[in-house]
Amino acid sequence: MRLLFVRHGDPDYVHDTLTEKGHREAAFLAERAEDLEMGTCFASPLGRAQATAGYCMKKLGRTAKTLGWL
Repeated sequence: MRLLFVRHGDPDYVHDTLTEKGHREAAFLAERAEDLEMGTCFASPLGRAQATAGYCMKKLGRTAKTLGWL
């Protein structure tokens, strides 16, 4: 088993989202997503984590399970 932890892109903590830089980082990660051979994906319910995961999930045509404790 392999666990891959991905931190959200550059955050805007005040608005619980990503900065412009964070969106670029998440988009770059999504371009590499297939190479990472991701299995089951989980995400935090926080907006910045959902936004980051969203880029990869869209690229892979999948969804991430949201877990409140992440």
